[in-house]
Amino acid sequence: MPNPYDPQTPARPEYFGGREPVLKRLRERIEMAKEHKKSGGVLIYGHRGVGKTSLINKIISEMAGTEEKPSDILIINRRLGRTTNDQELYRILCEELILQVNKRKNIVEKMKSMAKNINGISLFNIGVERSNVEPNRSSYHIWRTYIENLKDVKLILIAIDDADWLSIEAIGELKTIVEEISTIPILLTISGFIDFEEKLVDKYSPVARIFSGASFNIGRFSLEETKEVICKPLVNEKTKWEDEAITILHKVTGGYPYLVQCLASASYSDGNTINISRVKENIKQAVKIGQSWLDHEIPDASDQDVISFAKITNLNKDIVQSIEISKVGVSPPYVGRLVKLRILKKLRRGRYSIEKSPMIATFELLKRELTIT
Repeated sequence: MPNPYDPQTPARPEYFGGREPVLKRLRERIEMAKEHKKSGGVLIYGHRGVGKTSLINKIISEMAGTEEKPSDILIINRRLGRTTNDQELYRILCEELILQVNKRKNIVEKMKSMAKNINGISLFNIGVERSNVEPNRSSYHIWRTYIENLKDVKLILIAIDDADWLSIEAIGELKTIVEEISTIPILLTISGFIDFEEKLVDKYSPVARIFSGASFNIGRFSLEETKEVICKPLVNEKTKWEDEAITILHKVTGGYPYLVQCLASASYSDGNTINISRVKENIKQAVKIGQSWLDHEIPDASDQDVISFAKITNLNKDIVQSIEISKVGVSPPYVGRLVKLRILKKLRRGRYSIEKSPMIATFELLKRELTIT
């Protein structure tokens, strides 16, 4: 089979592994929303390269049902790539809602033409003409009208990837979207960078309450998650991984999802058993795969800067205290260097946040063939 490991694109839902606590909580919220018509939210945040988009895609795939039996959930999904204000947010939601309603109509028509049974399949319908709604109305009022007239939908799942692009006004509207009275419950699932949750708590605490009990900082894979991710694409294939090879892959990559994919891709050998030797032999190739994305993150960092960065990331915390940094052997001059390189950001009272993905420290150690003593 073609190499199933592709670091440059989000994981295919059928190859997705790990993150079971997030998926479990999401399923619980969906059942609660359907049964009690109670809207809510799920927040996914973390450093780049931890698989936020892959997780969003997995959620959507799981909630969509199958081609033969699509679910009764209307899914609105958009990945943002530029600053989006509140009016633009509502315009996007309306656009996607109409797209999904029309898509469901096409699916049903196709099934009818093939003489397939459509009993039990939600048809989706907006019980109002667009031409009567859209002229001279704000994006918010258009959205409100569509929601009030939506039929045959049990739940609306709104997935917004890279929500960091939302303006202050748009973030404020998230609360309105979820909490406004509607006969159809709305489950809002958004992803953001590592500091997104802290921004919500500090600046938009009413919005943060939407995600109470369902806010997840995703990071490294555990060894078991790494094993699942590596082996899942090879079910019923001749290619196999030795357990020891997976263990060394997890150790070398630190369990960072992007690096796991890089080393797995470099080590893959169709139809063969992948062992420890093959993994070790392909570390340099894995570095080459990751260079296009990671090589320019800290170009001015010295070897000692990289080692200091790596020592701090081994604390496995996003916010670290000065005393913790000192205990792992990083002296104040190098802390200052890391701040200057924008690897660390100084907060109040001797606290620092890690601004660059810890994965970059692991990547630079591998690229420069450095070790931590």
